[in-house]
Amino acid sequence: MHYFSDVKINEEVYSLVYGKGKVVFTLPAKQRIDGFYAFAVEYPNKNKKVYYTIDGYPDWSSSGESCQTVFYIKDVDLNDIDIQAPSKMLSEKQILKYKSNGTLEMQCPSGIWRNTNECPEKMVEKALRKSKYYLFRKEIQE
Repeated sequence: MHYFSDVKINEEVYSLVYGKGKVVFTLPAKQRIDGFYAFAVEYPNKNKKVYYTIDGYPDWSSSGESCQTVFYIKDVDLNDIDIQAPSKMLSEKQILKYKSNGTLEMQCPSGIWRNTNECPEKMVEKALRKSKYYLFRKEIQE
């Protein structure tokens, strides 16, 4: 059984990238095919609509790097999410170095920190192009 097998319109969800959203479209269960988009979520803070598979994979992820980024809001414990500001701002050179090493994190619109490999590439590129270096930090090793 897939995580979003019983998803319904108007259900509240939480995206690790965009924050709180509401389901605005669902494909009838009989018409769903594994790996294809089955529902859409609208995020009011960015006025953005994202399509997801029934496993919660977003439309912006590539097939080789797919991971679930959306969950039912009741399943998310927001107390455990790291939303702290970075201790120091990275330089452009450091950002590029950490990105090539796979150890660069970006603060998403939801407020949480995600590895840039798990963020929409357009979002990362836009932040770099606009010199928003405060949105980046070196990944914290636990």
